[in-house]
Amino acid sequence: MTKIMKIDNPSIADILFTEENITHNKIGIDTVELIANYETVVKLVHKEGFSLFRPKKSKTNKTFKRVEYALKEDNKTRYKADSFSPIVEMVKLPKVKGRGQKPLLMSIIRNIPVLFDVATHHKLAKDTFCMVIFAGLHQPTKKISSEAMKIISKFTKRKTFKVHSLDIAIDTTDFRSISHKRKESFKEQLAPYSKHGVISKGSSLYINTIEHCSISRILYYNKYLKQTKHHKQGGISSDLRHWKRLEVTVTFDVTDKHNKGFTQYMESLNLINDLYDIDEVARLAGIKGYNHDYLEYQINSLLDNRFMNNRASKEQFNSSEALTRFKTSDFRRFGIEI
Repeated sequence: MTKIMKIDNPSIADILFTEENITHNKIGIDTVELIANYETVVKLVHKEGFSLFRPKKSKTNKTFKRVEYALKEDNKTRYKADSFSPIVEMVKLPKVKGRGQKPLLMSIIRNIPVLFDVATHHKLAKDTFCMVIFAGLHQPTKKISSEAMKIISKFTKRKTFKVHSLDIAIDTTDFRSISHKRKESFKEQLAPYSKHGVISKGSSLYINTIEHCSISRILYYNKYLKQTKHHKQGGISSDLRHWKRLEVTVTFDVTDKHNKGFTQYMESLNLINDLYDIDEVARLAGIKGYNHDYLEYQINSLLDNRFMNNRASKEQFNSSEALTRFKTSDFRRFGIEI
């Protein structure tokens, strides 16, 4: 991802992302959702020298889409989505130096039903808790700053900040197109996870209702199309035109006394069990040949910031050079054996 290739026509792109220079065919954590005390979050944000801002609502903003989806799910049970006005705040985290680079965003959500449930469980005021979201942690064609990852680790390390969900993403090369025509075959492939049906929308296939102890959602979509058409990101080689992505959402009960936070989960057998199940989902979807080195790198870095102190990762956390540096290191705090 950091290898720079000069293009004869500079109007086309300054950097060309190819399969060879990005962390492709990897599994990694793309999104982390935490439930935390709002006042504690604000104090920590200010302590790190950042400020919060209210973004304008946008249909393309992933945070607003997640909130709308959560409200829609609550509406199926006992809440009416139009009865709530979610409050969304964001923090711009450090970005990689360079012109045109965009920062990761930390999203803070308040006034949604899941937070009311947590407050009720702890017999506290309904505005006590917030949802903290770190998204875009596994985006091979977007540069991620190690400084941003260090800030994120300060939140994930807190035992009082409970893990609400994780989006685990696997990138793959799939020569078949994704559309409504593939809906039925995908449903057959993903059985029994697809027992309650598959939803087709554009170049994406969703399984939103799953009978599983931790997996709550499965999404399979055209990643190349999303980056080039929807996000209008340039500089992506046509060699990646068959780039597809599987995203599996793992959810947790934040009121469970055994939920001791991100670090405890990462060091438990529950993670390994969930990875076995995610591997089964990938196998059913026909995904083969991906490896876990980027996921190991992510987890080790969030547990111990020393993994981000080498020159390559300081320049860019998710570069292929930083990953190579990690793989050749003798030191490991955490390892995945599957």
